[in-house]
Amino acid sequence: QEEFARRIEQNNLLEVLNAVPVHKGDILFIESGTLHAIGKNILIAEIQQNSNVTYRVYDYGRVGKDGKQRDLHIEKALAVTRRVPIIKDNSSYPHVADCDYFTVDKLNLDGSFMKKMEGTVTKESFVSILFMEGEGTISNDGETLSFKKGDSFFLAAGSGSYVVEGKCDALVTTIREKAAPVRIGIDIRGSKTRIGLVDFQYQLLDEIETETKTDIPAEEFFANIGRQALDLLEKHSIGVDQCVGIGVGVPGTIDRKGGIVRYSNNIGWNRVNVAEAISKVIPVPVVIGNDADCAALGESVAGVGKDYQDMVMLRIGTGVGVGVLLDGDIFGGRGFGGSELGHMVIVDGGELCTCGRRGCLEAYASIAGLKREAMRAASIEMSAQQIYSQSKAGDMVMRRVVDTYIHRLGTGVVNVANGFRPQLVILGGELPEDQETVLGPIREMLQKECFGREHGDVPEIAVSALGKNAGVIGAASMV
Repeated sequence: QEEFARRIEQNNLLEVLNAVPVHKGDILFIESGTLHAIGKNILIAEIQQNSNVTYRVYDYGRVGKDGKQRDLHIEKALAVTRRVPIIKDNSSYPHVADCDYFTVDKLNLDGSFMKKMEGTVTKESFVSILFMEGEGTISNDGETLSFKKGDSFFLAAGSGSYVVEGKCDALVTTIREKAAPVRIGIDIRGSKTRIGLVDFQYQLLDEIETETKTDIPAEEFFANIGRQALDLLEKHSIGVDQCVGIGVGVPGTIDRKGGIVRYSNNIGWNRVNVAEAISKVIPVPVVIGNDADCAALGESVAGVGKDYQDMVMLRIGTGVGVGVLLDGDIFGGRGFGGSELGHMVIVDGGELCTCGRRGCLEAYASIAGLKREAMRAASIEMSAQQIYSQSKAGDMVMRRVVDTYIHRLGTGVVNVANGFRPQLVILGGELPEDQETVLGPIREMLQKECFGREHGDVPEIAVSALGKNAGVIGAASMV
């Protein structure tokens, strides 16, 4: 500040200013408090908030009508001028300029292929059009006027539809209603990854589904996910500054504080810094959690678990993930990584699990486990829904497969219920269309095998209300 004042006094301030080369068509967004000057022989179109105040600190020796040099505003300028260069991000996309006071877009009509633009002036904002090049006509409220280079038209708020015709380049200024803050939730599963835009009422506004690629480096995969999250914001004209953060649910053991996947056996990731990889692409806070924990959180804030503080969710898919909420918070365990209850042993020396151990719940109660047993019994490869359908239709071989599968899953549910004493157990993931096929037998197992059952200490059991959206909404809720 002292040097700033001294150079103003010594009339050599221009020596320390940066010269910025400009060309026809360039657009510069100058923040309030930025020291700036227009160079020689440059014609500019200036759009500014109408509360603008200019403080002069140098005036090229110009004089006013009274023949005296015009006043400078040195003390006021010293108090408000920024002296550090501003680093402006690309949050104006897809507009050429965007701030709390106005939004500017480019209009280009080539007079042939694109020779007309139609719009509506709503009650929320005026529309101001400044024609930089060309000529044509503008019609609004029953009146048509001609325009040429340099003309400016102001259409008052609420004046209805308008049409611009001709060949021109123009700047269109409005006051754009700011999008409400949003969060992004990312739910990574064994084969598919879903990226969702979630508002603060836990509504899923839009989503992208993509393949969970395991044939490329994990860092590359997460960078791609970050770019798709950015695409989702841009699709809805939401600036990065309106996104409060990204939550990511990943199967496996998680270091939540470090933003790292320590180990994901089904996908094959080890020590991957997810938060760092994504935030390099989209500069917002990134929080990660276990995918089953995220699904449980989703049901807790917006699904079947809204009225419960203590709940467990089993998520059935490529593996079996178990999310645990106690007193409304995720059970973190060591490193806040969540539980790995899918790897409790339910059959001593049983089937080989993807974790390298034998007899895990996941080896029996996952969809892979169900399909394996169906293949062994019938020597036919079938989807989970085909297995359930044939069982329901009376195929005794498939019925035995399904009954055994449900019993194994129920054993895991009872163990979890006895271990954590939840109010509610939720089943999610790939379940039969007739949900009672699974719920009924497991409900009976809970009634028979839960500790304290004589005193009514048996949890309720329900199917996920959010379905495949639970993980996305829950991941977003972590931010």
